[in-house]
Amino acid sequence: MKKSSTYVLISVFLLLLSACIKDNISIPADVTNNPQSSAIDISVNDIYNSHKENINTVGLSIGILKDGKTYFYGYGETKKGSNIVPDLNSIFEIGSITKTFTSILATEMLLNNNLDINTNIKAYLPNDLPTLNRNGIEVNFKHLLSHTAGFPFMPSNFRAKPFSDASKAWEAYDERMLFSFLDNLHLSSDPFSKMQYSNAGMAVVGVAIEQNYNQDYRNVLQNQLLLPLSLNNTSAYFERLDANKWTTGYSFNGKETNYFKSLNALNSAGVVKSTAKDLLTYASANINIPNTVLGNAITLSHAVQFTEYEENDYYKIRSCSGWFEYVNNNYPNEKFLWHNGATGGYNSEIFISLDHESALVLLYNKRTLDSSKRELFVADMLQLLF
Repeated sequence: MKKSSTYVLISVFLLLLSACIKDNISIPADVTNNPQSSAIDISVNDIYNSHKENINTVGLSIGILKDGKTYFYGYGETKKGSNIVPDLNSIFEIGSITKTFTSILATEMLLNNNLDINTNIKAYLPNDLPTLNRNGIEVNFKHLLSHTAGFPFMPSNFRAKPFSDASKAWEAYDERMLFSFLDNLHLSSDPFSKMQYSNAGMAVVGVAIEQNYNQDYRNVLQNQLLLPLSLNNTSAYFERLDANKWTTGYSFNGKETNYFKSLNALNSAGVVKSTAKDLLTYASANINIPNTVLGNAITLSHAVQFTEYEENDYYKIRSCSGWFEYVNNNYPNEKFLWHNGATGGYNSEIFISLDHESALVLLYNKRTLDSSKRELFVADMLQLLF
């Protein structure tokens, strides 16, 4: 096992502006919709209150799936000063949790073509692009889905100006720019020799999906995954979601942020917006898997691909397809499917215990650069799933 900066990359959906930048700490307003009428209600409230000074958010939406029942709790506000508590249908940007959807879509696509994730990516990219390889090892879907293809975190020609509106930089990054990046790409390591988390690699998977279906990634996602799983308040299309249900996002320095309406060529890496209710529905589909090709793809997405763990002070992970296998240091015998996400004004996490058929969703409407205090909150919340 080894420590790695991979964790910083996984937790941060935007490029960090500077290592010396510090969070402007926010303490949520003292409002909640927790009825405190059951044992789990009281436990959640006790855990929240013991950590609220350090959670650093304006609002928080919590979803728990346990023993076949769902529980939803909101703390703080959807917008500063509104006194409106986030609920199960409040909309948040979920950033890189999108990658789990993308991986399932890609695996389903391959199954429908009688192929598997060991299929080389070349056939799904424009013919004039070079073959992506290093030392004779050609990049395939498994490499891209497990972040072992040797791709950088971001395309080398992606530019976000410090202290500017980052959403504009993502929206401006089009397919032409992505193909230019691929045309000049030199892999940093042999495929499947090292885990290196990559938005760029998942963008290439999105291109493959679009090439196969001859449709925009967002449309494929809607038709192939969101509709079949009844994720009715989840979308890659900002304009299709109810404006009245949106939370307001806040940057690490406490300022309101613009929504990430489109990530253009990087949509497949982090464009999805969702709710606590829908994410628990999604978690349930990963536990009670449908007997369909989509269900087969979901099952395959759970399999560990790259067996070496990487660790930080709180947990260790290793790569599945889109998902990560997560083990919290406080509970070394418990394994979770996990992913997190971050955009300019949001952080999110989803944990699924297949053994206990339970799940936890945490949605924050404030971006943090230092998640260490939230990790202590997460550890206490996870014990509710056993």
